[in-house]
Amino acid sequence: MSRDRDRNLELDRIRHAYADYARTHRAHLWDPRNRGYARMSADRDAELVHLLRSSSPRGGAVLDLGCGTGELAGAAQGIDSGVQWTGVDLLAAAVRTATERYPWAHFLEAPADRLPFDDETFDVAVAATLFSSLPSPEMEVDVAAEVRRVLRPGGWLIWYDLRYANPTNHSVHGLGRARLQTLFPGWNGRLRSITLLPPIARRLGRGTQVLYPLLDSVPPLRSHLIGRLQRPW
Repeated sequence: MSRDRDRNLELDRIRHAYADYARTHRAHLWDPRNRGYARMSADRDAELVHLLRSSSPRGGAVLDLGCGTGELAGAAQGIDSGVQWTGVDLLAAAVRTATERYPWAHFLEAPADRLPFDDETFDVAVAATLFSSLPSPEMEVDVAAEVRRVLRPGGWLIWYDLRYANPTNHSVHGLGRARLQTLFPGWNGRLRSITLLPPIARRLGRGTQVLYPLLDSVPPLRSHLIGRLQRPW
């Protein structure tokens, strides 16, 4: 019983963090009208779509964990008309928005550590900036276990997340390659760094087109890891 109570507190911490983003107007950091942020998003989405194309079989089932308002579904639309897209998110309002925007996909409210799906349901799972928002190592382990459970043998986990801590946002944390090896032991794949540090990218303004690729060529200035890991057969 105490474990359930602790888990409920952790889920509330996630909800409160997103409520604080709205209350404190932190959401302006993700304004697509900012040229640097738009470039970050375009690079990320292009790479995620590439990974989806190379990971999902024709007509395959994709699970977007922590789907938010469904932006990845929109970016991925057209990969394959037969793809079965399912998104889950903890926030009911986000699920409603995603459903309205992308009625061809299926979205539902659910916590990532207790997914309402049978074993080996999906060919691909996407975890994009999900694990960095989980409030405890225990919940990370629980979510990783659910990913293992719902993926089919040989299925792919597509990963995009912070590798550095954010000193201005204590609701998120970084995860390096060593942590991924702990969470998904025996899973093979390839990860690389991507995304110019957001505080720098957002300040590039009209110089984004020239300065972004120049600064992004410096590996320590890339804030995220992206790639895919395969569930062992």
